[in-house]
Amino acid sequence: MARSTPFTTLQIIADILSFNTPQQILSEQLQNTKINWDAVVVISSNHLMLPALYCRLKSKGLLPYIPTDLQNYLEEITDINRARNEKLLKETYIISDILSKENIDHVFIKGIALIASSTYEDMGERMIGDIDILVADNHIEHAFDLINKLGYTKTITYNYDNKNLRHLPRQISEHNFGAIELHREILRFKFKHLINPVEVLKNKRIINGISVPSIDDSIKISILALQVNDNAHYLGNMHLKSIFDCINLKLPQNKKLLHILSKEKHANSFLHISNLFFKELYARRPFYTSKFLRGYFRFKLQRPKLGYRINHILKTYNTYTASLLRFLTNKSYRSYVLKLFLVREN
Repeated sequence: MARSTPFTTLQIIADILSFNTPQQILSEQLQNTKINWDAVVVISSNHLMLPALYCRLKSKGLLPYIPTDLQNYLEEITDINRARNEKLLKETYIISDILSKENIDHVFIKGIALIASSTYEDMGERMIGDIDILVADNHIEHAFDLINKLGYTKTITYNYDNKNLRHLPRQISEHNFGAIELHREILRFKFKHLINPVEVLKNKRIINGISVPSIDDSIKISILALQVNDNAHYLGNMHLKSIFDCINLKLPQNKKLLHILSKEKHANSFLHISNLFFKELYARRPFYTSKFLRGYFRFKLQRPKLGYRINHILKTYNTYTASLLRFLTNKSYRSYVLKLFLVREN
């Protein structure tokens, strides 16, 4: 088994994904370097990038330089993902048609928008979770009822009134493939000002009958949803999926937007950490916070076990402080917690 570190493995994956890595150099690297392909698969899988890895290797004509069993495995994963995305896109067309006929002001966001707008060369390249839709606040309840009538009748709700949620309960169908999330906001309440949903709706494009965000808004959503909603900025994390979205949305060529993003601390740290492996992405003037988070990220790669423990502590602290704040400010949540406590006591 070839020896490797998380850093060197991430760099190999980044070189395969990047559009800037010279093909001849990458070809020689794959042929002449002992690569721990098990580690490549594990990290790519954790970042939901196995189909993208396969598609980029295929596009660059590099599949002959990886083990045959790995090639077959990646091809199978990509075929499954492509079939899933095709089903999700069909559902999206149906939902889009219903919402448009009812004059619901909406725009599909995140992964499904990237697939619908043909951002990727291969539909199987991008892994998608839910079908996310941003809806005008005054239309969102009507949209929820329309989605319900389409057969998305199951919902996942809280046992208490949860204020300031950015989306309504997920709507699930027994017969359709994807779950639906209707958003009134894109980012968590505290940071919602970073992306104005009214502007996203105003700037939307219509591609093949489906409303999708503008290129700039798609990039902002990809970066800030990771940095804010998934706590990547707080935890000093990096996610290849968001980076690859930005590369396919041509962020490296969008100098004006790079300059704008460099002025915002969450986007600044995203760019500065991404630059470790993707030189085409960079913050024009890294903040001190970004420099610290980049150093911290490298530290976690060098000491993965310790990094995992620190991340776990930070996540636990964040969860408990959020729960405490909710307990102090949300009467419904206090009642729910007290009921649980009384049930356990009895």
